[in-house]
Amino acid sequence: MKYDCDIIQDLLPLYQDKICSGKSRAIVEEHISGCTVCRKMAEQMGDNTVEEKLTWEKNNVIHKHQTLVNRKTTTIGMAMAGILMIPVLVCLICNLAIGHALDWFFIVLTAMLLVASLIVVPFIAVTKRLMWVIVTATASLILLLLTCCIYTRGTWFFVASSGSILGISVFFAPFVIVPLSRETKLERHRAALTVLWDTIWLYLLLTTCGMYIHGDKRYWYLAMTISTYIVVLVWIYVLVIDYGKRNGQIKAGILVALSGIWLGVANDVLNFFLAPVGAADGHGLGGLDLGRGFSVDDITVLNANLLFVIIVVSVCVGGMMVCHGIVKEKMEHESEK
Repeated sequence: MKYDCDIIQDLLPLYQDKICSGKSRAIVEEHISGCTVCRKMAEQMGDNTVEEKLTWEKNNVIHKHQTLVNRKTTTIGMAMAGILMIPVLVCLICNLAIGHALDWFFIVLTAMLLVASLIVVPFIAVTKRLMWVIVTATASLILLLLTCCIYTRGTWFFVASSGSILGISVFFAPFVIVPLSRETKLERHRAALTVLWDTIWLYLLLTTCGMYIHGDKRYWYLAMTISTYIVVLVWIYVLVIDYGKRNGQIKAGILVALSGIWLGVANDVLNFFLAPVGAADGHGLGGLDLGRGFSVDDITVLNANLLFVIIVVSVCVGGMMVCHGIVKEKMEHESEK
């Protein structure tokens, strides 16, 4: 034989994994065609039956262990749910014993549901525990608010519920939207979905507040104009960061410059839209007078000069970041070639 069996056997693992060179592969094939021992060894290496069986057994053991753990946690969760039912039953008996209708009992019941969503649900939920805790806790809180509102004969439910959902969503919406989007084609848009959800509830809160206080034209102008100006900037951030095709440094530079300009012209833009209802404050870039510096004698001039400096500095810093990012992109393209 042209090559020793020891050499061929050293090459067999690389041959089976298809990571050896074409010349080495040809040598191995030529050798095993005439060597029974090396051919048998190559066939044994290519047989994945044992490996597949070990993988199946490993997965089976993990599955059984997970099933056992889930049963234990579910049992604990049900036991805790039973314990939480004790004060509910006591309140029910007391409520009936003193001759009252089932009024404040429902407040206790919904309060216990809120507690259960935080304590019991993590033990009962098999997957996505945090998501289910957030969803059930939010639903329980809304039920509690509704029960209290009905009991007190109030009209504040929609304001309280929309404000609560918005507050919870700002911090916890990603923990619900991200796991749900993984199972759909929307995973690429999870940031946009999160901001969309928060935006909807922000405007719902503004609407319910306006209806609750019977807001006049001035309220709607102020609430919607100022909120929209801020929301638009948030959406620009999402679009640039999530859908921009350039590198991170270019995106950051664009957002730094844009944020400075957005802040600098905020008073002028808002004054323009708020002028019809007499809500314009007059403080903007119109009072710019760099010759007077930053004296506190005239707040209008001071405010305008500060805003102008913010615009200039942010544009300069953002421009440098964009230039550096462009140079970095060109160097990366050249290195790839």
